[in-house]
Amino acid sequence: MQDKLEIFLRTAKMLADDSEGMWTGDVHDFATASAYVTPDDRLWLSSGEVTAFHQELNGRSFVSEYAYVSALHKNGKRMFIVQEVDTGEV
Repeated sequence: MQDKLEIFLRTAKMLADDSEGMWTGDVHDFATASAYVTPDDRLWLSSGEVTAFHQELNGRSFVSEYAYVSALHKNGKRMFIVQEVDTGEV
């Protein structure tokens, strides 16, 4: 499980970095993006795992060394907003 959390955090950082500081997408987009942070397909996140993480956050957010991640619902979809931490905009 620790490996999956690390992949989640690294995926959040990659999305923020690649999106010039802020990324918004649903759980499926996030799960797909996790395949780009590790070549080990056993560590890729499934939509179900990302959905479970979204449910745990339940409308809250957290800051890690990698990114600021918010979980919300928009138009009936489970969405994440990911922002860089080093921008000073968090």
